[in-house]
Amino acid sequence: MHTNISGDSAILSCRPQCPTLLPSATLSMSLRSLGLEHPWLLTHPIFWTAQHLELVECHFQSGDGDGAEGSLNQAGIETGLFDSREHDEASTQMAEIFAKSLALRHKTCSLVNLLECNGSALEKASRDPPVFFFAKRPVEQPECTIFRIAKHCTRQQHQNALPVIGYFHYETLVSKRCQKLTPRPHPQKGYNGPVRRLCQRKLSKVTPQIWSQDPYLVCIMLSMAQSLARKPRPAQPGVYMVRSSVWLLQNPAHQSKTRLLVTTKLDSNFVHLFEAEITSELLHILDDPTLSMSHVTWPIIQHSKVSFQPYSTLQGRLMARLVGAQESLRIEPPNLNGTKVSSNKRKLVEENDFARRTFVSIS
Repeated sequence: MHTNISGDSAILSCRPQCPTLLPSATLSMSLRSLGLEHPWLLTHPIFWTAQHLELVECHFQSGDGDGAEGSLNQAGIETGLFDSREHDEASTQMAEIFAKSLALRHKTCSLVNLLECNGSALEKASRDPPVFFFAKRPVEQPECTIFRIAKHCTRQQHQNALPVIGYFHYETLVSKRCQKLTPRPHPQKGYNGPVRRLCQRKLSKVTPQIWSQDPYLVCIMLSMAQSLARKPRPAQPGVYMVRSSVWLLQNPAHQSKTRLLVTTKLDSNFVHLFEAEITSELLHILDDPTLSMSHVTWPIIQHSKVSFQPYSTLQGRLMARLVGAQESLRIEPPNLNGTKVSSNKRKLVEENDFARRTFVSIS
């Protein structure tokens, strides 16, 4: 759902129009048909608005984050994710840095250290950030850090049922939108007032009133589910390459459990958690937008919050919420003898810049 947006001309031609079809009528159409019926639909994900989600009946649903906090302690104990030892000063310090730091790199490093603690069930995925594909073309690469369940904690037959977990700092999206909607300088070093006003008007239209209902978060979660479907899967010993479209056809009932942690300077008290189950049918129509959406259910994005404080227990509360009571996990018991357990910590490397590509709109 995109066009090539570059320069002032694209800004002038990208004005949303009100949909003429009811959402229920669109479910029997294909994404390609929707794009032909509503040209405003074909825009880059950072310009998605609530209209895009309404058209396919995808929406956010907020839960009581404070009420869920009370159940995290018991869930953590049941799954063995809480270390019965007192939390050391290092984890408390990492939690405080994660909560208070304004630098994305510091936030990411501290979260990696928190989630890759000794004996942890999570590990940072050793690959580039996920990419959102549409019609089998790469469209957008969110600046999202991906975690997965550690291999030593899972049984092979349960790996497809485990969640894919990501972390995203909302201010990176704010900066990206501003950069995209910054007009070119005047050729004669004058004031490019008219285009600047158009850019400001466009920015106000694509900036949601409630940041936690930003449609770009749906793009991130879709890209996370796509990365899970596109990752190499062992079809037989020694064979690891399976195309995503083939895998989706062979797993029509598969649901990708995506859990996205989001921080923002707009909320210094909570880290926000977004959860969704994305079906393989939805991933299939994103690969082939000519298919009908009659049997496709778009996800309901569940939104809740986890309090940063107390910092000494943030590590355990996050682990309990992200992993939950997974029957397929084989969590090792905590080391109570003071012996160090092998750590999964990795040095955080600079994310590769996403190469700019030219995308062709659907025709």
